[in-house]
Amino acid sequence: MEALRIKQATKINHLIAVDAIRTKLVPYNFQLKTALQVINEMNANAILADEVGLGKTIEAGLIMKELLLREEINSILIVAPKSLLSQWKSEMAEKFGETFLIANKPGERANLKTCKRLLCSHTLLPRKFDVIGSRTWDLVVVDEAHAFRNTHSKGRACLAELRKNHLLLLTATPLCNKLTDLYSIVDLIQPGLLDSERAFISRYAEDARSRVVKSSEVYFLRQNLRDVMCRTRREQTGIPFTKRVVESRTLEPTQAEREFIDAATDYLRDMSKNHFRTIEALIAENPTRKFSESQSNAILVFQAITLQQSFSSSPEASIQSLLKRQQRFPTEAQVTGALIEMARKVKSAKMELLRDVLKETPKEQALIFCLRKITANKIKAMLDAEFGKAEVFLGDMNQVERDAAIESFRSGETRYLVATDAAAEGLNLQNCCIMFNYDLHWNPMKIEQRIGRIHRFKQDRDVTVFNLAVKDTIDDYVLHVLYQKIDLFNMTVGKMETVLAELKEGNQDIQKTIAEILLRSQSRIDLKKELEKLAADLNVSKQNQELAEQFTRGVLG
Repeated sequence: MEALRIKQATKINHLIAVDAIRTKLVPYNFQLKTALQVINEMNANAILADEVGLGKTIEAGLIMKELLLREEINSILIVAPKSLLSQWKSEMAEKFGETFLIANKPGERANLKTCKRLLCSHTLLPRKFDVIGSRTWDLVVVDEAHAFRNTHSKGRACLAELRKNHLLLLTATPLCNKLTDLYSIVDLIQPGLLDSERAFISRYAEDARSRVVKSSEVYFLRQNLRDVMCRTRREQTGIPFTKRVVESRTLEPTQAEREFIDAATDYLRDMSKNHFRTIEALIAENPTRKFSESQSNAILVFQAITLQQSFSSSPEASIQSLLKRQQRFPTEAQVTGALIEMARKVKSAKMELLRDVLKETPKEQALIFCLRKITANKIKAMLDAEFGKAEVFLGDMNQVERDAAIESFRSGETRYLVATDAAAEGLNLQNCCIMFNYDLHWNPMKIEQRIGRIHRFKQDRDVTVFNLAVKDTIDDYVLHVLYQKIDLFNMTVGKMETVLAELKEGNQDIQKTIAEILLRSQSRIDLKKELEKLAADLNVSKQNQELAEQFTRGVLG
């Protein structure tokens, strides 16, 4: 009773942080409720598991600012994917008035031993743990915390060992594929809350793969989770979300492009048949290296994916990849040389298609994703010359260059942002409502990450996504069979992950599966039939997942 009286006496009813940030940010009611709950009921040790795009960063910032203003914390460590560090830095400064330094970033000079506001990447944490882990942190915030669900990883061990007074784990997918994922995340917040992993599985798991919870235990698991987890679903916010409109556009290739596509596809199939030559060349480069059959197959599939992505992207990307191939494998010089000459004569149908669609939206900003740097620069040059100012966002740009490109786009100074998948995760670009998949990624999760840059919380306009493809190519078939037939574009991220995970149960993923289908198909008809079979398998998985979602929502609330 005495403990309860003290707890009630120290319970806060109003966040003074809201007054401090009022001119910069007005949080939504559900965000305020979450922050109060985490501070009052969980002692700022919690999993923030809101659905994607609902502002978990804002909730973490509110909790952080409140504890700072009440002088309960001083030192803060934020651990996030490297690609999100600059965004965390800017949001903490702009919205909460807190200046963080990024560990190991040139020019920031962050002293890992003494810095009170430190941002660290997932990968840097274990590498610098001897320093970062040598002190006690008042508050640790981990973004994309599901990345630490593997209990045997070094990063997970470091996070568990890290001395901290308060811990916030941010993830939209605490239940990725199995109940043990949930156990792993919860055990970081409150070790032992769910007993040992073996006992947890024995008590809660209905099946051998730990994918279904025992109906008799749902209530008790939910009660335990309420002690450590806050989760808000979109429909619970009372906030209307804008629509997502997906349009797929295709165009007939020119004769020269069709001939190149067919010849390039034949080359990939021949490469598969003569794969031993590739392995011999790699061994010649490093005579001490040996390859198992599985390693050999993995190399083949990787090379096929890489080449096909270039072939689908642009003539320039095709030539660049073929030149590299020619240099590395001189025995193929005659074939690759002929393909290069064919590619030089190609006028890209997708570039013409992009021009046509852009004319339909002449006054709107647009985010354009492609897979190759050389293609991005080609698109930028066309846009600058014909439509308006464009910037690129590429993987090899430094952070200063990236930040400048994003700021120019957000401010409206730049009309078009052409990006590789370096921009596909974490960036908030709600100022834009039109996106192009100029190059289609075969992994639907990558596509969803792209769309999530503009179709997210606080987007006040309907979003239109244009998918571009050349007719009767593998991208055209993938677009129709996988994305449109199964409606992958309108799945939630968590649902899509689980549907695709069915392939991974067999040590496979969808991108590799598609590449293998391409390599073994002898014709376009064979290719389409094989993709139809894949779609049927995924559809079964989708139906199973829809049943599983009822359980997930029942458990997590």
